[in-house]
Amino acid sequence: MIGRVRVPLPTIAAGVAGALTVWLGFRAGGFFPGTVGMATLLMLLILVLRISIANRPFVGWSRLVAVAAAALAAFAAWTLVSSAWSHAPARALIEFDRTLLYLLVLIVCGSVARRPGALGSTLRWTAMAIVVICAAGTLTRVLPGTFPAPESIAPQRLSGPLTYWNALGILSGTGVILLAHLTVSRDELAAVRVAAAAALPLVAVTLLFTFSRGAMAATLLGLVAYVVLALPRGLLVGLLTAGIPAATATSKAYAAEQLAHVDYANAAGQAQGRSVLLVLIVSMVAATVLRTFGLLADRRIDAIHLPDRWRRPVLGAATGLVVVALVVTAVAIDLPGRLSDARNSFTRGGLLTVTTDSRQRLTQLGNNGRLANWRVARDAFEAHPFNGTGAGTYRLDWERDRPLLFQVVNAHSLYLEVLAELGLPGLLLLAIALGALLLAGVLGLRGPERRAHAAFVAASLGLLVHAGVDWDWQMPAVFVWFVAAGAVAAASSGRASRAATLGRVPRIVASLACLLLAVTPFTIAASEGPLESATAALLRGDCPLAVDRAITSLDRLSVRPEAYEVLGYCDARGGRGGLAISAMRAAESRDPDNWQYAYGLAVVQSLAGADPRAAAARAHALNPREPLARDLDRALSGTERRTRWRRIAAGSRIPVQ
Repeated sequence: MIGRVRVPLPTIAAGVAGALTVWLGFRAGGFFPGTVGMATLLMLLILVLRISIANRPFVGWSRLVAVAAAALAAFAAWTLVSSAWSHAPARALIEFDRTLLYLLVLIVCGSVARRPGALGSTLRWTAMAIVVICAAGTLTRVLPGTFPAPESIAPQRLSGPLTYWNALGILSGTGVILLAHLTVSRDELAAVRVAAAAALPLVAVTLLFTFSRGAMAATLLGLVAYVVLALPRGLLVGLLTAGIPAATATSKAYAAEQLAHVDYANAAGQAQGRSVLLVLIVSMVAATVLRTFGLLADRRIDAIHLPDRWRRPVLGAATGLVVVALVVTAVAIDLPGRLSDARNSFTRGGLLTVTTDSRQRLTQLGNNGRLANWRVARDAFEAHPFNGTGAGTYRLDWERDRPLLFQVVNAHSLYLEVLAELGLPGLLLLAIALGALLLAGVLGLRGPERRAHAAFVAASLGLLVHAGVDWDWQMPAVFVWFVAAGAVAAASSGRASRAATLGRVPRIVASLACLLLAVTPFTIAASEGPLESATAALLRGDCPLAVDRAITSLDRLSVRPEAYEVLGYCDARGGRGGLAISAMRAAESRDPDNWQYAYGLAVVQSLAGADPRAAAARAHALNPREPLARDLDRALSGTERRTRWRRIAAGSRIPVQ
């Protein structure tokens, strides 16, 4: 019935999107600088190879690719320049490195001439990568005894392997949208339609176990957008053959109360997990069988061809019916009233009520601290509307001005964080880059691959909306597919390209430019490992190893303050007060608005017999709600005796992360 199965080889963009998504997904989503540095070096290597081997390495270059690349390159440069006013070069370098990764993905994928089916191939391999990640994550929830989650991952909601539940939520939501497209699209091979239907229950269950409200809402938005944009003929068949099994598995997972608790790995939780796994497997098998038989219906539907004079009226009527159905449904459920109530609950509500059952958060409409995050970002922008406070500095603004006692690193909104850190120019450049890629998808909605373009636009809308309420940009595993697929959609077919064949000299120049770009990601990646080792050694009291690894990290990248902090604490422990103070001042000079280094300076000054009160007061001012900074400031300011300072410092905690 299915016929001969053909497995198309991935295009460059498909390989980049799929491979990077999987690789980054199993490395904390690519959040940490060392991982980003390694991925950036890989993309530079691919670019150098393409420049060296391809006759016309930029044959796919189009106006949209050029606009997106120029805007993203300017955004990266603005990020790097922002260290001039933030006085925190390491923060700017780390943010620059991530943007450079996205830029290289855009250049590599946009430089290839677009061939028929290239966007569809990219979406297929992206979906496959997401399925792999979701399978790994879900197994840790349903079979915790066999596949235990790392102890460093918070257990209340499914977050592995990305380590952040909302990031896994939007990634699995993207997978739901792409798999829904693959299983109903008439452009896909029969085997792909069946495989997508089989995988849909797994990805839907993963999305549920994240209990991510924003990701679920973004997924729903994307699904509605896909139906409206694509008007797929196989929608009804897909709902019956893939949607019902997915809904069955998701319902069973939701009913497994123990799996929504922190202690899901206990005996009761493991029993429920095995039951959920059994239903999930049965649902996947059922989807496979049903979708296979549904191929017959696909063929009959595909055989229906309307005369040209009827196509527009029928499509218009179908679109009208969809709109009418949505309007009727909205009125029936009092959607305007519900939205008004939800808005009021969101704006008036604060943190969500902490419960042992994560399912209960799905019915809570509080903003869970988002409004506080956004207000701090807004205030930072209003204080510095043109240049912002500098790349990577939102955490410092939050610590100084936060109204709530919990720690965040990002503003939980890509757009507000960019406004706060890089001002209006930064947001404008980012909007141009992202908008150009999205526009490429929209322009293709009238072309021969409109269904693939509809899937890209729908999934992109979900991601870009979700990025407005969370920190998806900082998790490249979530965002890299969008850049790769957007570059494919924007690329030229090459037939009318004026891209000239590169001679030996231009190739050498381009390769040297890539080598220069490799300096930043290489030094960051090379310094990250020793720095992590130094921090771990300090926390377990092994200062000889900590000093050795910290010096190694500084030899590779001297602008990072963390290594100086390690040296400062170890020198203080060894009785080298002068060296400790010098090291801690070096750390503070590289990140002057970070309370930890002012705090560390106060500690080592106390141990060395120097007056620590100014440093302690500065640490308290930089983070007024931090108990460590507050208690140290109060204790030191209450006495002028050096012996008392030493005793206070000796009993203080080290806030090294």
